[in-house]
Amino acid sequence: MNVLLVIGGLALLVAGGEMLIRGSVGIAERFGLSRALIGVLLLGFGTSMPEFVATFGAAAKGANDIAFGNVLGSNIANILMILGVSALILPIATQMTELRRDFVFVMASSIGCMAWIIFGGIPILGAAALVLIFVVYLFLSIRADIRLPAEPVNPMKIHKPFPIDMMFVFAGVTLLVIGAEGLIRGASSIARGYGISEAIIGITIVGIGTSLPEATASILASLKRENQLAFANIVGSNIFNGLAILGITGIFFPLSFDISAAGFSWIDGAVLIIATVMMFVFAATQRKVMRWEGAVMLTAYLGYLIWLISRAL
Repeated sequence: MNVLLVIGGLALLVAGGEMLIRGSVGIAERFGLSRALIGVLLLGFGTSMPEFVATFGAAAKGANDIAFGNVLGSNIANILMILGVSALILPIATQMTELRRDFVFVMASSIGCMAWIIFGGIPILGAAALVLIFVVYLFLSIRADIRLPAEPVNPMKIHKPFPIDMMFVFAGVTLLVIGAEGLIRGASSIARGYGISEAIIGITIVGIGTSLPEATASILASLKRENQLAFANIVGSNIFNGLAILGITGIFFPLSFDISAAGFSWIDGAVLIIATVMMFVFAATQRKVMRWEGAVMLTAYLGYLIWLISRAL
């Protein structure tokens, strides 16, 4: 049964990612919106819904280790695994004007995760501050996009009515959430059968599982040569995960845990910070994330996974 959940979840993730990409690109072409803004708002936040469902649900059940580990593991996987694979498929173009702003907020999210590991949880004031920072990011992103010249609208590219594009977006997000839930349940049950700690399950299985929508969307975007969507998807997802999801969850359910008992390490936070710096350094050089840089990130992620597995044994 657990194996069927994993297989079914993966199938829904692929289908949902395809629908979300189609709907998002259609909306961007119709209104002349930048690929970056669509990637951040629709793809980044939309594909983060599984993380929100998993984190909020785990915290509501008192499983704070899984709740926090999910966000931590997902953000690391987004950068090193997903961006790495996407760049291997096609070098990912970036926009310098957005990099400076995005770096500040993604780094704030990453440093915040490190701080929560050190302090053993997120106080309610800290959670409220995360939500406030997220609102500021939304405001700055939308304002910056409005000030840019609108991308030319080509009527020949608009094949579907606007409601159809929106249906694709909502249906895609729904399939991603359902698929991730099935995958997480099946994989977590298998892992618990082998006695793996909940913190490690959160960082690896749940974190990677809830990142699969981002993986699907970013990889499909690269295959369709919509590579600006791929990078913006990762940026938007990590900001949403580290600021909005942890902030909203922390306001309703204060997240606290015993670091040593939970199985977290400051090294996990350090890996996220280093990965964040690596992503933006690569993005700033040549205004692209090149294939060899994607290979470096993917290799770093495999090394991190090996270390996690050795720590769990």
